[in-house]
Amino acid sequence: MNRPHLIFRSSITFLFSTCALVGCGGSKVLKEPQPLVFGQPIATAADQRLYVTLDWVIVRDGGGTWAKNAYWDEYLLRIRNQSDQTINLKELIVVDSLNTRIEAQRGRKQLVDGSKRTTRRYKQSGTKVTAGTGRGTVGVAAATVAGAGVGAAMGAGTLAGASGGAIVVGAAVFAPVLAIGGIARGVNHSAVNTMIEQRQTSLPLDLFAGDELMLDVFFPIAPSPGTVELTYSDSTGEYIIVINTSAALNGLHIEASAQ
Repeated sequence: MNRPHLIFRSSITFLFSTCALVGCGGSKVLKEPQPLVFGQPIATAADQRLYVTLDWVIVRDGGGTWAKNAYWDEYLLRIRNQSDQTINLKELIVVDSLNTRIEAQRGRKQLVDGSKRTTRRYKQSGTKVTAGTGRGTVGVAAATVAGAGVGAAMGAGTLAGASGGAIVVGAAVFAPVLAIGGIARGVNHSAVNTMIEQRQTSLPLDLFAGDELMLDVFFPIAPSPGTVELTYSDSTGEYIIVINTSAALNGLHIEASAQ
């Protein structure tokens, strides 16, 4: 085998290795999710019909996370029907510290796009937002992954350096980095989207008298959320039960220097 072929073969091997190290950007499903151990709920709320607990919020690189580089929040709640009739759970909303009502989203792309809009909105208000930082004081991401993002940051630099120009071997030019990265990202994002679809609870749904269920609902990041609001109805009308999270989740996603 001549030298150009050896160089080309080594270059391709390097590119695939780099792509594997970096994950080719974006989110990907972890081989093993981070541990999630429930303790005291983050917050609770109740009326004569429902008793609601917010048990956990899975955030980027925090306890319970199952995806690398997640750019969304996953709210885990338990709902108990204390009434003697069926209740229809209609909608769950998170209200952030700028009093913006953030709706649940069903797919990875919608979640990421929504989180980007939130980050821009906070930047315009003079507050720096970074997913997974400032996790508050209770229940959220108690076990942060040590060194999370370091390998990705190093790999990203390597990839950027490699993709800054095509690889030249003799008189031939090879530029496979973007193609390899694009394929890998597509596969990773598809796997993440499938996992989101499998985990999430679709609303509206009925909760029968005396029953209890867990809701798993995905939102774009909501910095320092003040409330979580559940809209529901029964034969007598429509109601909203409000869970106050202003203390427990104070500072979530907001960098300390900005507070």
